[in-house]
Amino acid sequence: MRINNFLMLNVGYATHMSDWNFENINSPFTRIYLVTEGTAIVRLNGEEYTLSPGHMYMIPAFTTHSDICDGVFNHYYVHIYEEVKTGEDIMSAYDFPFEIEEREIDRMLFECLVKSNEAMILKSSDPRMYDNEHSLIECVKFNRQRPIDVRMESLGIISQLIGRFLKYARPKYRVNDERIKQALKMVNSKMGEPIRVEELAKDACMSPGHFIRLFKEELGCTPTQFLIDRKIMKAKLMLASESIMMKEIAYRLGYEDVSYFTRLFKKHVGITPSLYRQTYNSTSY
Repeated sequence: MRINNFLMLNVGYATHMSDWNFENINSPFTRIYLVTEGTAIVRLNGEEYTLSPGHMYMIPAFTTHSDICDGVFNHYYVHIYEEVKTGEDIMSAYDFPFEIEEREIDRMLFECLVKSNEAMILKSSDPRMYDNEHSLIECVKFNRQRPIDVRMESLGIISQLIGRFLKYARPKYRVNDERIKQALKMVNSKMGEPIRVEELAKDACMSPGHFIRLFKEELGCTPTQFLIDRKIMKAKLMLASESIMMKEIAYRLGYEDVSYFTRLFKKHVGITPSLYRQTYNSTSY
């Protein structure tokens, strides 16, 4: 896992008065907030959480949530995109805490981040104005074109902020068997290739049946389910943030048949890849 995969899309300081109310937001980037004044509510996973001063909050990518505010609510914010072509991505590998206590240095880090990246402040807090494919692509492109010293300084600060949450995070996959750990490394390193369970089993020096049973004991799902889940997640990220053809996305994920990829995506997401991409170019959240 590499921290230099992180790109900052937006950063700033927002002030609100009963106007931070948005329903069913679902973005391909991670949000981190540091609240300085007032309170608001975030609804996710059927629960409501109060955001209050003295704390930082993280909402991982692809987490559907709603924002509710009926008074003063001032906070720093940063939107972080993790670009991973091979290897395991940090944000998907851990279950992060939603809330942690703020340290004095955290506010200083945000102040420095905003001061160094004034061009990346959101012009509107409404997700409909920035949470779409065109805006994401432009933000990623703009980030790559900025001076190397600014990018390095910003990456260092972002790494510290994520590290604050990572301190209290738990690995999503607790694997004890070294053969399964090696299989997971193989999966992550060959995400763009067709991967067969028989190949993973052979590399682990086990029969396919034994390998499948042990894999399920360790991770709670079959190797095939794990492979599909990982590829679907990466497909979502590419559909939301890259303007490339569908067949190119399928090819990058190891699927030569784009029709098969489309059927697989629809089966697991509920809509076709094309329709999923359209949701990031519409006026909906």
